[in-house]
Amino acid sequence: MKQQNKYRTDKKENVQLLEKALSFRDRLFSALALRRGVRHLRKILLILLIAAPIVFGIAYSLFYAVEKAYSLSIDNIHYISRHGLISRAQTMEILGIREAINMATLDVKSMEKKLLSNPCIAAASIRAEMPETLHIEIEERIPVVYVEQESGAETGNRTRLFMDPAGVLFPVEEKYHRNFLNAPTWYLQPEDVRELVSGAVIAEDKCRPIKELIAASNAYNLTEIPAIQEIFRPKEWKLILTLENGAEVLMQVYNIKDQMARLAMILEHSRATGKPIRSVNVIPKINPAVIYAPPTEANETPQKQP
Repeated sequence: MKQQNKYRTDKKENVQLLEKALSFRDRLFSALALRRGVRHLRKILLILLIAAPIVFGIAYSLFYAVEKAYSLSIDNIHYISRHGLISRAQTMEILGIREAINMATLDVKSMEKKLLSNPCIAAASIRAEMPETLHIEIEERIPVVYVEQESGAETGNRTRLFMDPAGVLFPVEEKYHRNFLNAPTWYLQPEDVRELVSGAVIAEDKCRPIKELIAASNAYNLTEIPAIQEIFRPKEWKLILTLENGAEVLMQVYNIKDQMARLAMILEHSRATGKPIRSVNVIPKINPAVIYAPPTEANETPQKQP
């Protein structure tokens, strides 16, 4: 084994102090400095050789992603309409989309706000899925009844809106609501709603009996109970209905389902006997009050058949 120099030290500080004592020219051209420089240079080159492919790969991936994003158009639109009232084409019209959507310029939050600005839409969700799919889901407001102020004939304000199950008022749009245009009209009292405008909300205690009435009537076909045309609530406990056949029905706001069952039986008896009904009070559980149309009136205004 080669004997090491016994005067050699591993302390780099001493070597650096000796080098500083030399002139700049001697330090520049010394073998020790040259070897040290070559060693550092090899380390730097090795690091560069290892890092260069990584840096190049990252840069290329970023460049490719940006270029791909700007070149991609979203042609695959997955559309869901919760109630099927507003079509995909109508939704695209609301969004103002008439051409391909660019992924790089897509702003889903702004698009959702645009959909929600339509009062006929209760909820909207838009989500982009790379590389070229856009998911759009909307929930439309379902019309329960038309609403109109009872005093409209006197005041001249004949504003008519739809009400949804949550009591929210929204405009009547024939292009969306063509299957609901024969809905009954609920004539409101002044205290039912502060202002009859789109977006106003009728309190739950006001609209609950109306919703129960519509749900109960929908359990029967039009042969059993003719369509309800008008609904009045002159008192908190009292409902007055006008049926399509001209009959007037007095009800209370409680036990509506049972009252509709009594009405169905009374109307069945009316058809069986050929005696059209002018008015009926279905509040009593036993012996409801029925007023039949006089024979002459019955002949002049025959009972409508659906």
